[in-house]
Amino acid sequence: MRELAIAIGLIHIAAAIALLNGLLTTFGQARVASQAIESIARQPEAADSIRSIMFIGLALSETSGIYGLLIAIIMLFANPLVDLLVKLLN
Repeated sequence: MRELAIAIGLIHIAAAIALLNGLLTTFGQARVASQAIESIARQPEAADSIRSIMFIGLALSETSGIYGLLIAIIMLFANPLVDLLVKLLN
């Protein structure tokens, strides 16, 4: 049973690391938006092009955060390795 407790503890730590991706994604999105605003301020005639590229970058970085959340949920609630470990211990 000690091995199961260690495995579950490690799974929770790994899920927390996966959720840190969401925090770091927020900082990345803020940087993308601030750089886009600076670029539009420097070249107002290129605002449409900069804005469309900014939205593509924001969508890609948001996808990364969603993947981190998905991985954390799978590790916490649907982890097949825990079931395998329980079967091996019994």
